Amino acid sequence: MQILKLGGSVLTKKHGFMEADTASIAKLAAVVGRAYKAGVRDLIIVHGAGSFGHAPVLKYKLNEGVRTKKQTWACALTHSACSHFSSHVTDALIKAGVPARSMPPADIAKSKNRRIVSIDEKVVLKCLKDGYVPVLFGDMVPDSVLGCSVCSGDQIVAYFARHAKRVVMASDVDGVLVHGKVVPCITRKNFAEVKRHLRCSGAPDVTGGMEGKIRELMKVRAPAYIVNAKKPARVLALLLGKKTISTRIN
Repeated sequence: MQILKLGGSVLTKKHGFMEADTASIAKLAAVVGRAYKAGVRDLIIVHGAGSFGHAPVLKYKLNEGVRTKKQTWACALTHSACSHFSSHVTDALIKAGVPARSMPPADIAKSKNRRIVSIDEKVVLKCLKDGYVPVLFGDMVPDSVLGCSVCSGDQIVAYFARHAKRVVMASDVDGVLVHGKVVPCITRKNFAEVKRHLRCSGAPDVTGGMEGKIRELMKVRAPAYIVNAKKPARVLALLLGKKTISTRIN
């Protein structure tokens, strides 16, 4: 099984407020369609929420927990926005020939203090077994400490990665950059040095940015790659098991 994470920074206009990048979504859906037709069927897709999630979470301070009636309303609003956005992604995949099914994490995941404690993975794996491509996404999920909290797509990827032979993280950069050059491989030995050079993108991100992605991927045993989704051919190459410009996380 492979896991493909499509970053919210590529699928949405992240500096905006709930704005989808329809052209980018269509291009990446076409790439997944080509991989699917080439035999890549055992695939789980996870996508970020981008401006559909980060903006309302920051506006209503949902990262601090859901305590008031207004925050409960805002949590419902955020979940609805993320689900609505996922339908755009899923529709594009279906048009590209992929039998995609959107699966809201709010219905199958539970967290404690912003960390996933369980996901009903049997539902997802059954969907995969039945011939569909499950599509999960960053969402607001029940949290035993905070009432409800952000469940990032990166956490979801790490959770399912124990079943995977490869993880592909399609972001908005060529890989992890140090002094403008792609770091070919990051391990626990060189992570501290690489971390010193990481910079914030400037766009709102409540899930930890690039450092958060790397930390999640370092928990994964399967090889994981950070690749530029704006270069769709590179994403396709990795899904087909070929080499391309990217950063490998071990």
